Amino acid sequence: MRKFQVAILGLKHIVKDSSILIQIVIGMVVLVVSVWLGLSKFDLMFVGVLIVLVIVCEIINTAIERLCDLYTTQVNPQVKYIKDLMAGCVLFVSVFALIMGLVIFIPYI
Repeated sequence: MRKFQVAILGLKHIVKDSSILIQIVIGMVVLVVSVWLGLSKFDLMFVGVLIVLVIVCEIINTAIERLCDLYTTQVNPQVKYIKDLMAGCVLFVSVFALIMGLVIFIPYI
């Protein structure tokens, strides 16, 4: 039961973080548009998986940034590299999701 409570607390932290919240809002808008356009069940599931993938990457990025900030608040080339790498990961997945989204949405428009 305690682990479940900790997980709920983690979800509360997720929705309080502005970077993650932006991704969640964008994902919700995309889902509403997906339903409105009448995407097939398969396309809708794929869009959902892409949205979750982007949000999970943003959550991991935020967690690693916070962990790096615990290590040092000074300018550190290794910490910068880690943070840049994680930001690049989020960008990479987001661009992939955008391309796949275009492939899925264009036939419906």
